[in-house]
Amino acid sequence: MTPSPFYQDIRDQYEAFLEDCATNFNPDETLRIDLHCHDYNSDVPDELWGRLLRLPETWLKTDELVEALERAGTDLITVTNHNNARSCWTLQEQQKTVLTGTEFTCHFPGDELSVHVLIYGFNREQERTLNDLRHDIYAFCAFAKREELPTVLPHPLFFYTHGREVNPDVLERFALLFERFEVLNGQRGYWQNLLTLRWIESLTPERINAWSRKHGINPREYCRDPYRKTLTGGSDDHNGLFAGRCGTLLNVPNLKQRLEAGETLPRLALEAIYEGRTAPYGFVGEEEKLTTTFLDYFAQVVLNMEDPGLLRMLLHKGPLKDKMLCLALSNLLQELRRHKYTLTFLETFHQALKGRKPSLLVNLGVSREFKPTLKLIKQIARTQRHEPERFPEVLREAIPQLHRQISHTLFSRMHEQIAKIDHDNLSDMPIDELVRLLEVPTHFRALFSGERSGGPDMSQVNIGKLMDKLTFPALSAAVLAGAAFASTRVLYSNRAFLDRLAGELGATRHPQRVLWLTDTFVDRNGVSSALRDMLTQVQKHQLPIDLLVCHPTLKSQPNLQVIRPLTAFHFNQLGEQTIHVPDLLEVQKLFERGGYDRIICSTELCMGPIALYLKQAYSVPAWFYMHTDWLEFLSRKTGLDNHAQDRIRRLIRAFYQQFDGTFVLNEDHHEWLTGPEMALPDEQVKLTAHWAGVGSEVASLMPRPHNEAPILLYVGRLSEEKGVMDLPDIWERVKKQHPNTQLWIAGSGPAEKKLRKAAPEANFFGWVEQSQIPQLYQQADLLLLPSRFDTFGCVILEAMSSGLPTLAYNCKGPKSIIRHGRSGLLAEDRKEMASCAIEYLDNTAYQGRLRVGALARCLDYSPKRILNDLLGDMGMNGAVKWTRSEAEPHPKRISPA
Repeated sequence: MTPSPFYQDIRDQYEAFLEDCATNFNPDETLRIDLHCHDYNSDVPDELWGRLLRLPETWLKTDELVEALERAGTDLITVTNHNNARSCWTLQEQQKTVLTGTEFTCHFPGDELSVHVLIYGFNREQERTLNDLRHDIYAFCAFAKREELPTVLPHPLFFYTHGREVNPDVLERFALLFERFEVLNGQRGYWQNLLTLRWIESLTPERINAWSRKHGINPREYCRDPYRKTLTGGSDDHNGLFAGRCGTLLNVPNLKQRLEAGETLPRLALEAIYEGRTAPYGFVGEEEKLTTTFLDYFAQVVLNMEDPGLLRMLLHKGPLKDKMLCLALSNLLQELRRHKYTLTFLETFHQALKGRKPSLLVNLGVSREFKPTLKLIKQIARTQRHEPERFPEVLREAIPQLHRQISHTLFSRMHEQIAKIDHDNLSDMPIDELVRLLEVPTHFRALFSGERSGGPDMSQVNIGKLMDKLTFPALSAAVLAGAAFASTRVLYSNRAFLDRLAGELGATRHPQRVLWLTDTFVDRNGVSSALRDMLTQVQKHQLPIDLLVCHPTLKSQPNLQVIRPLTAFHFNQLGEQTIHVPDLLEVQKLFERGGYDRIICSTELCMGPIALYLKQAYSVPAWFYMHTDWLEFLSRKTGLDNHAQDRIRRLIRAFYQQFDGTFVLNEDHHEWLTGPEMALPDEQVKLTAHWAGVGSEVASLMPRPHNEAPILLYVGRLSEEKGVMDLPDIWERVKKQHPNTQLWIAGSGPAEKKLRKAAPEANFFGWVEQSQIPQLYQQADLLLLPSRFDTFGCVILEAMSSGLPTLAYNCKGPKSIIRHGRSGLLAEDRKEMASCAIEYLDNTAYQGRLRVGALARCLDYSPKRILNDLLGDMGMNGAVKWTRSEAEPHPKRISPA
């Protein structure tokens, strides 16, 4: 997709800044150094999970890091491991030219706040003192200033608050404590690096003086010149993949002469850093850099991890939830280590990132279906080896291609295997049976060995055998997707803080834009119709909303993003629904490039989990738009007992609870979701509505009969949960009083054959295009809606827009729209529905009043007002400026019937 204006603008701004930096210094008087990189001596991670699993931050050997730095063209080596300079001391002992450096984790006393601080040029005794002082950042920085040891604050907008909400004044304290800031971090994106730059540019002497008085901090105790802020860069590389490709230019006047006079590179570099003669160089890490880093790290975890020990993990300091999650992850990793094909893939990929081509045995052992995957891995290795400057560009294309190719293989094998599981075709398996399989035995080994657990659950499926075919592509695809998720999560973990800062700076503020995900858009159902009407209004009023759908043939258009599916699954049980599965990484890239900052999802099956993935990855709010009552659907379509239905209810509740809010279309659902069965907070459940979406221009479909016989009309899907099998009985009762009454049925669906048999004299029109439906409304006398399943009933508003009243059951959606006896009719059962129809047809004056009332009620459902309320409920009150002609005189909320 074309990048959004916001995404392109931040790229252009930051690239222009880097171009200016490149011309700051005379090349003959400039040194290149990566001031922020790590090797295997960063062995105690700050993250709790790393400590619980006993994982170092990297297994990279010092000599491999040095080789990568030299290959990237750096003039001087430093290794900034966490809280130790062991690698620097080792290199010095080997007579290497090294600038000593460390990245210390420092703490604010009495505050749940920790930051990383880079420091250079110390000796062993000073290192010990710094380690003692790092638990009080004020003492640490004061000591560094007294000893003339330059400090740099890396990634200033990323720090550790240990689960607490970030105090906005933390940046004020940073400005008082530091004079050197890393504005180019190779593992951060354009937005964070640019925000950092703009914040530093905003640090005027007046602001620093005001903050000094506010916090009671004298910045001269920590900075030589608190008003002069200087800029650095570093790769923040842990794997040796991008080391040296981001870094800092150091200006050393008379460099050649001073070196000839016997001065050392470390001494000259330290002087340049201390005096602030620095500028960043390199390129910004987009998603491919951090994703590749996580991929390589995960590969090394699987290849090198040892059992962390159950007792040690349980007795370790930390919340029980984290311990349980780490225990599950440890078991997963141990299972991974048992699968030789996955291990071979991870090892081959890891070596390719180092520039080493796959071994002969790997080439010979790869099956035909994985040849394209091996070709991509070879391309990565070849580029790293021969064209390192193109390495990020190749990764940007290769990683998504790897995921797509492996996912294609996974789904192909999955379709083969599903067809063999106890049924010739899983799509024909009754819902009752599928629900009973929604259980996992407490004895996990039963999943892998085929041992039955005694009850109907997933142990009926021998996952061990299934994994013989699926393990490698499934785990490989999961590793790729997991790395993409982890990298994005790290970049956006403090998004609220970044948004607030951008607003305060008045620059680089992320736009307010919604991505609306749905599994259905062109299908013949009410959800699709409502979403198509939504798109029409979004396009008409240029609202900050884009709809996203996965479909094999549909074309993108303004405000409609379409991606092609990896595969599709057909579910007869869900009303002949076909679910198209998108490429997760493609959705993720679209979200990033599109400049979105919030999500709505309309469907649960595929796009629902993807919406939650994006919510967690990008730290954005997500809402669910409830179109379908699945419990009602299952109760009418299946013979599930109360226990099975309760299990489904709990699953639905767990799903809805993950969202920041839920939009519902009627009061019944609002009460249900906020009641004891679902227990969602009242403030998170919002009422919304649809509107009549039928156009004004209609095609001639069928002239009204000359005998003026009464016409009862049904429009909608022909399925039993829609109550269509009530129509014949209602019609027969009406004909006893009005024998000439006709029944017109517009729609199609699985119950059509059965309905035709029950009402052979009815007029069946089949599926009618939306543009032709108003002609039916204009000819009919009364619309029948015998469904107790509809959450709203768009067809009611469509009929009302043509002045046609509706006779519906007194439940959920219909009763929230229809005012009985004024704009339509409500009944409790078939007998009462027939009686209401007869009474209506008996009285022409009554018909006239209801027609006028129906048209008036339809006017209450203004799409502009409904959409304005929707955006407001998502915190976008100022996102849309309606024109004066679009102003609404009606009350803000639609009054219930």
